[in-house]
Amino acid sequence: MKKPFISFILIVATLPFLVQCASQSDVAELRYQLRIVNKKLEDMKSSTVDPLQKRQAAATGQMDQLEKEILEFKSQLEETYHLNQRLKEENKDLQASISNVAQESAAKREDTLRRVEELQREKEAMAEKLNAQQESVKAIQEARVKDAERKAKEAALNAELAKKRTQAVSPTTPQTEDKSNATIQSEKKKAKKDAAPTPAQETTKTPPVKVDPANTQEKPAQTPQASSPPAASSEQPDDNLKKAQKLFEKNSFAEALPIFKQIADNSSSNEGVDARYMMGECLFNQKEYDKAIMQYQKIISQHSGHAKAPAAMLKQGMAFEKLADKETAKVIYKKLLKKHASAPEAAKAQENLGKL
Repeated sequence: MKKPFISFILIVATLPFLVQCASQSDVAELRYQLRIVNKKLEDMKSSTVDPLQKRQAAATGQMDQLEKEILEFKSQLEETYHLNQRLKEENKDLQASISNVAQESAAKREDTLRRVEELQREKEAMAEKLNAQQESVKAIQEARVKDAERKAKEAALNAELAKKRTQAVSPTTPQTEDKSNATIQSEKKKAKKDAAPTPAQETTKTPPVKVDPANTQEKPAQTPQASSPPAASSEQPDDNLKKAQKLFEKNSFAEALPIFKQIADNSSSNEGVDARYMMGECLFNQKEYDKAIMQYQKIISQHSGHAKAPAAMLKQGMAFEKLADKETAKVIYKKLLKKHASAPEAAKAQENLGKL
């Protein structure tokens, strides 16, 4: 670009010297060359300067864009800085909160552990008290059972005394009466000695069995029947049992009782146990509950493995209920449930126990 421009300047400078000596053709050629040079200058301008200007304008636009982006970046950096500062402050607050929560949790955990330990100690103390109460209840139940047995023995003794009083009503010699009275007194003393309650029994405070004086003596109408077993003894035990059973079914309890008694006293087989149970049933239906208790107790104590033993225990508890001795009845029902849980009478005992 510099060489043609320099050539053009040289030509223009030498033109005054060549005007007069140059020919027309030379001038024309010079003009032609000038046009070529001008054209080259224009081409060079259009091909070099314009792109440079365009590139410069584009670079200027890019610079403006970059400046805008830089400003945006700066604002973003400032926002990020402020955000970081705020997050730092929030982190400090959060750390403080976490520390407080951790301290509170540790305090609550320690308090909970302390309460658990206290509850454990209370539980152990309650378990000890419960064991002590269970032992006391067991002792009371045993005492009540013994008291029930004592009452049964007292009832049996009263029945025997009533029988002897009935026999003493008949004419006897004074010597015989003195002997019978001495025998009765000695038996009373022996029964009181055997039936003396233990300290555990005294704590149960179970009311004694009340014996109706009217029931402790045989009725005049029953005295001939009590002396009638010799007539019945000539018959077979099976026939006697059937006869007594028929009388019982007809509600003739007073007539059936001596027959059942004869069979029970003269037989040690299952028939004797059945007859003694029916004696208790006759007495129970005649509302002589204390005497019925005595007969049931003989079955329970002497024939505990017999099939009638659960029924005897059930009816004995019901007899105590009739005598308003509910505590003793409860003890007998519980004993029945414990010893004969699979017996049919256990369901009735459970039902009666629930009503007490």
